[in-house]
Amino acid sequence: MAWWIHADGVVRSIFVILIALSVAGWAIIIYKSGQLNRLLLGERRFRQALERKERVRTEATLLGAVVRFHSGGSHCDALVGQAVREQRVELESGLTFLASIGVSTPFVGLLGTVWGIMHALAGLGQHASLSLDLVAGPVAEALVATASGLFAAIPAAVGYNLLIRRLRRLMTLAEGNLLRFLADGDGGHS
Repeated sequence: MAWWIHADGVVRSIFVILIALSVAGWAIIIYKSGQLNRLLLGERRFRQALERKERVRTEATLLGAVVRFHSGGSHCDALVGQAVREQRVELESGLTFLASIGVSTPFVGLLGTVWGIMHALAGLGQHASLSLDLVAGPVAEALVATASGLFAAIPAAVGYNLLIRRLRRLMTLAEGNLLRFLADGDGGHS
């Protein structure tokens, strides 16, 4: 952490911003993973109950509200489909921010690196003789910003891709469950 002492306010600020974005990215990844896993498990149980023609419990499924809406007497399939699309939009919340972290943080880190190198070069102009110590320290400080940007970007990009894949899997299963439920025409499921 010796670099922190020598870094200027801009590089320090960029480092703090990147760490905050990294923490936010991990929080989104952990929360959304749990949410999607729970719903995926609920949809699998829903599918099994539909296949066995059992009474369907909808509390832990994505389609719970949709099934209750349909069971309440509304049989318009277009409205039910719209309800599923609205659920998807709700589940996508946070994923855009995660994608933004994955895309933007390398550039923020690069900004810190460029700023740090410019700061280092300006400092070299004040010395009559050049030495490796005068160059290595400031350049190392600047490179911490690049490393921090990548530290935030890589998990965010990978997490985003995995979560989108999991969301697609969930929506495919949920839509299949909805079609089976509507095909049964049984409003007695609850």
